[in-house]
Amino acid sequence: MRLVYLWIRAALLHPLRSLTAFFWLLCGKRLRARNRFSVLIEDERYRYEKWLQKNARLSEDDRARIRAEIEAEGDKGPRFLLLCAVGVEPDQQLILRTVRSLRGQFHENWQLAIVCDDKSLLEEVKDRRVKVIVPSDVAAAVSKAAYVGWLKQGDELAEQALYRFARAAKASPALMYCDEDQINRKSVRRHSHFKPGWNPELLVSCDYVGGLSLVRSDMVTPGTGELAQWKTRYGLLLRLGASLQRGEVAHVPEVLYHRYVKRFIGPNSVRPSTHGVNHEEVLRSFAGLGDNVDFEVAEFGHIRPRRRLMDGSGSPLVSLIIPTRDMQRLTKNCVSSILHKSEYRNFEILIVNNDSSKPAALKFLKNISKHPKVRVIDYPGPFNYSAINNFAVTQAAGEYIGLINNDTEVITPTWLDEMLAQAMRDNVGAVGAKLLYGDRRIQHAGVYTGMGGLAGHGHRMLKAKKLGTFSARIFASM
Repeated sequence: MRLVYLWIRAALLHPLRSLTAFFWLLCGKRLRARNRFSVLIEDERYRYEKWLQKNARLSEDDRARIRAEIEAEGDKGPRFLLLCAVGVEPDQQLILRTVRSLRGQFHENWQLAIVCDDKSLLEEVKDRRVKVIVPSDVAAAVSKAAYVGWLKQGDELAEQALYRFARAAKASPALMYCDEDQINRKSVRRHSHFKPGWNPELLVSCDYVGGLSLVRSDMVTPGTGELAQWKTRYGLLLRLGASLQRGEVAHVPEVLYHRYVKRFIGPNSVRPSTHGVNHEEVLRSFAGLGDNVDFEVAEFGHIRPRRRLMDGSGSPLVSLIIPTRDMQRLTKNCVSSILHKSEYRNFEILIVNNDSSKPAALKFLKNISKHPKVRVIDYPGPFNYSAINNFAVTQAAGEYIGLINNDTEVITPTWLDEMLAQAMRDNVGAVGAKLLYGDRRIQHAGVYTGMGGLAGHGHRMLKAKKLGTFSARIFASM
């Protein structure tokens, strides 16, 4: 019944798009119809409520197992310092919410440092682990902890949060972070943020790590700005980002942090990278970026770094491989768009003819082969996309290879410049571009493993100008 209700609602709100989806269903294109219906009936709040009912709470058996593990180990585990800067207008009720969530932790070796000039704040809290300190005392508190984290007043942690982090800390990572959602004064939770693994390229554009993130204390130097401020945490992550390898970062894939909000602010409300950070100054010192990057503020308030080809790197030849069989119109549009719209000009196009037989296709291949940037090579036999491309690579003269489907067209003149600038980085092996359908909806903005039990296209069917999960569809990711 719920699905029927959502379909009726979609038909009322989006009649034309609903008819389009129904048309594809009648034509037998069930996958295409399902993709269009799934966008129309999206109900994030309902889905997350159902997910919470199944996954949010620990069972009594889980609690007993955790307590037994902690007791069997016989030590206190790492000491976590949680900094909470409350500014000039502390909200005592919100702070007490945060304190209550900490006092319910299985892992008890923590300290909450409320950074405020008013030391009389929370005098009624009789817990030696909760202290009100002035900003000048933060560095001393950091020196006594194994890991340092940042909270805001009203934020809460799941009861197993610090226990999970303590387990992850056994490998001594430089950084740990978890998934999160939003919580309001009524303790209603919505808008999950299931975060990706360590992705320094995405971190440059937006604060996808968010809370709760814990940094090993030896990585936090006394000179790192105003240590307790939220912007300091993000600036610190940016400074560390390029030097940290994936094995030095632990992502705990559980919703352990509940970010307090006065009102829910949407499922993709990642704090912009411009949030209180002198961003360009930080990024200019961010190893691996240097002066070969231009920065612009994107339409959503995030920073978008555009990499340029490194000085002295020259203009390496790129071989663009396009397999085809008879699809003359598609192939012509594809090749023409590359030849006429690409700003980067040091490329060759290898059209791989796989037994084309239609006169129009053969005529096009004969004519286009006369272009100085185009070669047509034959690959007879059954169509095998992998085999065709592998064969074409042996015929290519370029230092870099581009694999192009013949049903794509260039719409951004700098496409090859930006992809090549990424591909030329020492730690990058392959680069993919965001693809749009003809109606400017996303075909994919990355291939994600785990979807449908295997893999799938990320952000499919979203509008091209929609942020997407953690802004990942508009910014480069690794």
